[in-house]
Amino acid sequence: MTDFGTDFSALPRLTFAQKKGLANLGEAIARRLMTPRGGLFYDPTYGLDLRRYLNAVNDEATRFEIEILSAAQCELDERVARADVTVLTLDLRSAEIDVSLTTLLGPFRLILAISQVRVEVLRAV
Repeated sequence: MTDFGTDFSALPRLTFAQKKGLANLGEAIARRLMTPRGGLFYDPTYGLDLRRYLNAVNDEATRFEIEILSAAQCELDERVARADVTVLTLDLRSAEIDVSLTTLLGPFRLILAISQVRVEVLRAV
């Protein structure tokens, strides 16, 4: 059986709780998408801070860049076989993205809310 690990979470409100399985994977993906590239000293390829796109021009090219770079970043997680990302909303203050992952346990979907201060998992199924 596939094990997606166990970790402590502080998302979204610094209340430490233990996360297991797909919930752990969901939070790991959220952390990956809120960490600036190279934000981990031991992994220069880790991270894509989606918050930097909130003040960007809201056009087709920006949305495409978010979708492609986010999917590539998700696929760097060894528990993810494939990722598809769709920007649902994007404006100057917030965004929502739909992250569809294929794992060894099958499909897993996240809806992430992005604001200037955080990336939050709205829904994980």
